Amino acid sequence: MSGLLERAASAFVTRGPAPPEVDLAVAPPRFAARAVVLGAAHDAVPVAAALAGGLREAERAAGALLVSWPAAEVPRAALGTPAASRLVAGLQVRGLDAVARGRLAWLALGAEDLGLARRALAAVDVPAVVALGGPRSRATDELLAEQDQIVLVAPAGADARLVELARAGLAEYSVPLSVRGPLTTPGARAAALAGWGRLRSPA
Repeated sequence: MSGLLERAASAFVTRGPAPPEVDLAVAPPRFAARAVVLGAAHDAVPVAAALAGGLREAERAAGALLVSWPAAEVPRAALGTPAASRLVAGLQVRGLDAVARGRLAWLALGAEDLGLARRALAAVDVPAVVALGGPRSRATDELLAEQDQIVLVAPAGADARLVELARAGLAEYSVPLSVRGPLTTPGARAAALAGWGRLRSPA
């Protein structure tokens, strides 16, 4: 992505220190659908949670995985289904501090921990969505290239030219890409963050 496209994409991604580079030579095994949602964390995480719920429903899976990065704090566990609790237990055995919320196992990663996302994706055989709200790095590039779809969340009133520049930059990954706005339907954001949301896959 050129410097101009980098700046365009940054309009939708929270700025911050890049995570340390990690060895990502081996891609995780592929089981169920995988997607990445890009944007400011406030907008991207609810969309990612709802998309995880939609993929879970489409694939008739018992649960789904949501990974959010970077996260200032781990979300509190909430009412979770038995399937989500089993996913969480499997992740915790691998040293991944996930929590159950609704039908989702939610893994919130700190700014330095993005490399753990690939460990989590390799550990589950259910749909998984990663919400990326931090700066571009080798780790984010590797994750983007391994997905079945990319969703760019553009804030309301975003400059259409910047959106198109960001879209053009993301086209280099040869992954189906869609652009949408934040969740605005009444109750949709709360339902998504509680693990009960459902958003139809755009790809």
